[in-house]
Amino acid sequence: MKKKILITGASGLLGRALVELFLEKDFFVLAQYHQNKPPGNKNCKWLRADFSTLKGIEDFLQENASLFKECRCLINNYGPITYKDTTKLQAADFEHDFFHNVSTAVEITRFFIENSALEAVVNTGFEFAGIIKPYKKILSYAAAKNALLLITRSFAEQYKNIRFHMVSPPTLVGAAVQLPRGRKISPADAAREIYAALLS
Repeated sequence: MKKKILITGASGLLGRALVELFLEKDFFVLAQYHQNKPPGNKNCKWLRADFSTLKGIEDFLQENASLFKECRCLINNYGPITYKDTTKLQAADFEHDFFHNVSTAVEITRFFIENSALEAVVNTGFEFAGIIKPYKKILSYAAAKNALLLITRSFAEQYKNIRFHMVSPPTLVGAAVQLPRGRKISPADAAREIYAALLS
């Protein structure tokens, strides 16, 4: 039987590369998308979800609970970026980025811990996760991803029977937001890093 994995944010740039790689590695992929459903594959089931509210997350989990029961792996790849001058950020921007990048991952992970055969989780970060530095354009996003890193490490300590990792790739070639500093990496290379982390 093929090992089953859920990938959130699967229709995005990195998500598509992850779906392709895990299909190549003989997984059965449950792939979450929001609006534009990609082409099908006999070993990939696309699942529509709107993660803009807690109810949307809960509905997604309950509606697909039977599919998730035998899921062994989870990649929390969903997480939009707010690109705005730090001087123009408001509380709503921090709430938005924390909810989408942290609360969504935590809610899905908790459900999988309680209701599936979960063995491994990878959360996606960004290049500077864990580095404390000032940000001019992505402060609310960076704060959320650093919170997700803290949660990843804390869950790893609490749930010893599950492998938790956070992979923080550089800016992806082709991404809508290109950071002026730091390295760039292809989506396929980033997907391979995540695959390696999931198995380690």
